[in-house]
Amino acid sequence: MTQVMADQRVHSEIVLRRSRDMTLDVEATTSQVAAAGASGHSWRMFQLAFVLMQLPALCDPTHKYRSVPDLARVELLFFPTGGGKTEAYLGLAAFAFAIRRRQGVMASVDGPLDGRTGLAVLMRYTLRLLTAQQFQRASTMVCAAELARRSDPVTWGDEPFRIGLWVGTNVSPKRVKEAAEQLKAANESHYDHGLTVLQVKRCPWCGTPITKQQVRVDTTVGRVFVRCGDPFGDCPFSEGGLVGEGLPILTVDEEIYRLAPAFVIATVDKFARLAREGEAASLFGYVAKKCDRHGYVHPDYAGCDILNGSKHPAKDGPPAAAVRACGRLRPPDLIIQDELHLITGALGTTVGLFEAAIDTLTSWTTADGRPVSPLIVASSATVRNAGDQVRALYGRQVAIFPPQVLDAADTYFSRELPISREHPGRRYVGVCASGVRLTAAEIRLAEVLMAAGQLLLDRDPAAADPYLTLVAYFNATRELAGMARFMQDDIQTALGRGD
Repeated sequence: MTQVMADQRVHSEIVLRRSRDMTLDVEATTSQVAAAGASGHSWRMFQLAFVLMQLPALCDPTHKYRSVPDLARVELLFFPTGGGKTEAYLGLAAFAFAIRRRQGVMASVDGPLDGRTGLAVLMRYTLRLLTAQQFQRASTMVCAAELARRSDPVTWGDEPFRIGLWVGTNVSPKRVKEAAEQLKAANESHYDHGLTVLQVKRCPWCGTPITKQQVRVDTTVGRVFVRCGDPFGDCPFSEGGLVGEGLPILTVDEEIYRLAPAFVIATVDKFARLAREGEAASLFGYVAKKCDRHGYVHPDYAGCDILNGSKHPAKDGPPAAAVRACGRLRPPDLIIQDELHLITGALGTTVGLFEAAIDTLTSWTTADGRPVSPLIVASSATVRNAGDQVRALYGRQVAIFPPQVLDAADTYFSRELPISREHPGRRYVGVCASGVRLTAAEIRLAEVLMAAGQLLLDRDPAAADPYLTLVAYFNATRELAGMARFMQDDIQTALGRGD
């Protein structure tokens, strides 16, 4: 786990540096980042403490704080934004990969459960944009884990480590056929817009740009292959590199169901598909047959026509493929819920309904009758009423880390610094427009901000964004459309007059 996370941090820094300057050499940049060492091969104190606290529950599926109904709890990580929560989660995920492969097959009342493959970690977000951002970071960790597995397949098995992005149809395609149509349209139109199957714009290992030229869809085997764009083949995930199938990422629902990747990142609303897509049962270990060409085959899957047969004939390119019966895979061992405080109101009610089904699908009983449930880890920027919220969502108790102390500015793991030139902090400004319609307030505020941006650009061009971008958030598409109309009419008119 330590080496995987060190590689993840080093190569994340490489990707960041090369995204700013593509003239940087990969090998030279790798040496520089590795030599620096501080950010790549070290942990913050709270990260290390949090990970170590969860290891007993990950090693023992029947641990009381994970699986005993009256004692099970959600481990809630409460730390400021940008403090390093994601690295703590990814460290736990890397350990879950490793311990699951080492434990192998475990006995249950329903028969043996194979932990050498299948979904190990399920990470959920509430916002699709945030999901896509975290997918890039998590992909780097999975790339590191896959290279480690390839270096020692005797220890870590023959099944590749992969990561899947399981989100709405407007963000990623559901079927390989849809991905093929997207790629064809992109090639004909000479641009990548609408190619949602391509969720990473840069190789998560070396930072080389990835375009539609590096995407290949094979409808015969039902796969979408995305490779690094390194023209020299030095990256292990490029064409001709060490990893034949390229980057270990899956962005098509159909592939995720059939290959059951070790890591899946999803949005909470996606679980509504469980009631309509029987193929999704493979994410929770419910499989019966495995095709050497297509992966795990569910009766609802129409892409493999041999459910009642025993093999594929050797035609259409791929060699003959056999179909074998297989037992249930071990359900996920770790569930990560980011931004817990956002799951409130109507969304919280809906998610709570999903959780009852997910808890059933991920739970099992050992051969000696002891219950097993996944370890649930969550994060939040606020812990107000966290106990009630967790109880309503998961039916569990909550353990907050770092523990609540007498002084919120000093938790031992973090200390609030006084505002200074070296530590400027942030200033938040609120506008109270009593007696004024919301649209009128928004229009006036946009005028002031746009005018201020232009003034800053005129006085100090180096300090201003030349695009003069104004970012706004809206609760509904109707509100967004209304504001867009005001931007094109009222606001531009007022700015043109100099009001």
